[in-house]
Amino acid sequence: MRRARVKGILKGTNMKAFLLAAGMGKRLHPFTENKPKPLVKLGGVSLIERNILKLQKCGIEELIINLHHHGEKIVDQLGDGSKFNIKISYSVEQELLGTGGGVHNAIDHFDGPFILLSSDTFTDFNFKTLALREDLMAHMVFVPNPETKSEGDASIIKGKVDPDASEKKYTFSGLSVLSPELFDDPDIKKRDLWKDFLKPASMSGLVSGEIFEGTFENLNTLEDVERLDALLSEE
Repeated sequence: MRRARVKGILKGTNMKAFLLAAGMGKRLHPFTENKPKPLVKLGGVSLIERNILKLQKCGIEELIINLHHHGEKIVDQLGDGSKFNIKISYSVEQELLGTGGGVHNAIDHFDGPFILLSSDTFTDFNFKTLALREDLMAHMVFVPNPETKSEGDASIIKGKVDPDASEKKYTFSGLSVLSPELFDDPDIKKRDLWKDFLKPASMSGLVSGEIFEGTFENLNTLEDVERLDALLSEE
C-alpha cells in the first residue's frame, strides 16, 4: 500500500464528507420498516439533518450520501442540499455493499481527504478538530467500549492505531478522515471499512487515532431513540 500525499489539516476549498445512510436499520423496527433509520427524528429534527447542519457549520461544502433502504425518502427530504447551504450528491446501492464497499463505490467523488460519518450517529464531537497527517492514510476517532463490546477494536499507541497491541483497546466510532488512496483496489465489492481497509492500513503504521469521551451514540434500540428524543424535546 503506497503512502498518500495529502493535506495535514482538513482545510481548503470544496471540503467534502461522506455520510453512510444505506443500512436497513432493523434494530429500530417498527420505526424503520417504511423509512430509513437516518430519518428517525430526535427533538423534531432527523438524525441525518442534525449531522448535515453540524458538518456545514464546520466548513464542509459538499456531501455524498449512499442510499439503499427507502433511499428515495432521504432524497425527498434533503434534495440537492440547497436548503442547508451545502451541495448533496447521492450514491445509490442496488445491493448493500457494506461500510467499506459503500465508500469504495463512490470514491470518484473525492480528490482529497474527506470526513466519513454514519448519518444515524448522535454526537457533540467538534468536527473542526479533525486532521490527517501528510504521511498517513486515515485518522480514526475511537470511543470507550460500550457494554455490548467490551473487547474493543484497537489501541492508540503514540497517536497511531494498533489493533495488535496488548494495551487497552477502544471501539471505532465510525467517524474518520480518509484519504482516497486508501481505496486504490479497483475491485468494488462488499467490504467492511475496518476489517478490509482501516485495519490493514493501521498494521502498516498508516493510521492515526484519538479517543473521544464526549457524547457519541449509535442509536440501536427504541429505548435509545425515546430517551434522546425526550431529552432534546425539552431543550
